[in-house]
Amino acid sequence: MSSSKSEDYKVGAYIGYRMEELGVSDYFVVPGDTNLTLLDSLLENPRLRMVECCNELNTGYAADGYARASECKTAVAVIPYIVGGLSILNAISGACSERLKVIVISGCPPTSVLTSSKPTHHTPSPTNKDVALHAFQGVTAASVRVNTAESATDVIDNAIIKCIQQSLPVYIELPNDIAGAPCPFPIPFTRKVEEATQLNRNGEALEAVTDLWNSSHRPVLLLGSQARVSLPRDIVQRLSEKLGCPVLCQPDGRWLSESHPQYWCTFWPGLLNPEGEKLVLDSDLWLAIGVSWSDLHTHSIDPKEENHRLIALQHDGVELPEDKVISPVNLRELVSAMIDSNIIRRSESLPSSKPSHPAGIQTEIKTSDDALTVRSLLSGVQAMLQENSKLVVDTGDTWFAASHVELPDGVDIYMQLPYASIGWSVPATLGAQVAHPHGRVVLMVGDGAFQMTAQEISTMVRMKLNPIIFLFNNLGYKTETAVHEGSYNYIANWDYTKLATSFLDKPHAHPPSPYATDKPGDDEMPVFAEKVRTQADLLRAMERVSAESDKLAFLECCIQPDNMTPELRALGEKVSKGVSK
Repeated sequence: MSSSKSEDYKVGAYIGYRMEELGVSDYFVVPGDTNLTLLDSLLENPRLRMVECCNELNTGYAADGYARASECKTAVAVIPYIVGGLSILNAISGACSERLKVIVISGCPPTSVLTSSKPTHHTPSPTNKDVALHAFQGVTAASVRVNTAESATDVIDNAIIKCIQQSLPVYIELPNDIAGAPCPFPIPFTRKVEEATQLNRNGEALEAVTDLWNSSHRPVLLLGSQARVSLPRDIVQRLSEKLGCPVLCQPDGRWLSESHPQYWCTFWPGLLNPEGEKLVLDSDLWLAIGVSWSDLHTHSIDPKEENHRLIALQHDGVELPEDKVISPVNLRELVSAMIDSNIIRRSESLPSSKPSHPAGIQTEIKTSDDALTVRSLLSGVQAMLQENSKLVVDTGDTWFAASHVELPDGVDIYMQLPYASIGWSVPATLGAQVAHPHGRVVLMVGDGAFQMTAQEISTMVRMKLNPIIFLFNNLGYKTETAVHEGSYNYIANWDYTKLATSFLDKPHAHPPSPYATDKPGDDEMPVFAEKVRTQADLLRAMERVSAESDKLAFLECCIQPDNMTPELRALGEKVSKGVSK
């Protein structure tokens, strides 16, 4: 294959080859007149699977979920020019907040159109053909356009290298004519990455961290959501055992086995685990890996006031007390060096008794017509989590509800806490399930969030995926209601169970398309939906979920509007007081 002539190899095929090298086997698209040549080239690669989404925003959310759940931790989305770019921008902003590696490729009109003054569709004005390029600059490591066929491979590779090295999204515009232009066969991508790699300061960082750690007496290890971007779970566990101290995780950074003796539950100050919070506040050193300090993470503490005892290990740098920064570093190599170092084990800082797990809020599900409650529903979610499950949680009370679920060993939890884009979770579940076909994704989503991106259920049904969806139907935006009551917090109450089963219908033409692959008679419904009003309903629905494990399970859980977690109620009061000042 390496002997292929340049005229036989095209830029579009080059991109597909790079995707394979990165370990990406599925990519998410919305077709448009500006990316069809690229899509044709990608479809020619039998080792890649195209996943067509309902709109570009959902494509970005799906890529976000795929980047979290896939082994390669990288995702690709292909969208049309400007209208697609500006639509997906919100999703990529969220991916940026989590340092996810998402490669966005936007088709463009031919270069002759881009360089002319002639008005063209999808642009806001004849002179404003770069609006998407400019918009992406603030949320990507690179926002570039391929201007010539000769420079195409270098522009594409340089952008992808920045994506991998900085662990941030990138945006690439590719004109339609260049997508089909000939190019050289790619040299190995690892060689290009090595050529672009900077010398790191890992040795200096290791010495500084070790000195501070060894001089401490009551240290703690804090884990945030970005730890999983760079560090496998086994390395985090080995580091924890090397250090010997208590380990606490942010609500979106639960990346240590919860049965581990050093696990001291969630660190969500002012909302959860007061024993763990006191332990952190009484400690003299915080070693924080991949931690975010957004207002949603902190609440009752000011991170700036903690700088004197904070070591923050991030993807590309180490922040030390007195505003000292050591950069660049390779976080995985640095942590591995810490494991092999002479750093002192501080097991004496580990208290003799662990805090009670928040899962204690769960209650037994009764075989009765007692109304469904958040607490009984949490017991149902808990029962559905298996060793190879992944739990996806949308913005709102489901955040707090998920914090009351104990994660079995090996189960990952994904939530978008810092950016908090409501509706993210439904397409993210699609992406996570595509990336994780040998286990089931469990989704917890409120009715308000669901209404924003519900269309992607149709993609799951079309692909015959089998996630388990718990829709918390509490008749509106309960998080906003907890903060500030108003008529704008109430939404139309859909018949969600009918909607979920309406996303697949028999076509009115045969075959429905020249590319149809379903066999005649292959019309068994790959989805079932249950309306759950009582605890007995929940038990019956759970039995069906287990019995029909190959189907998408959609459970509409009807919860009384005033039934919420104590944390949401407390948060609402705090935020409301802050707003009123």
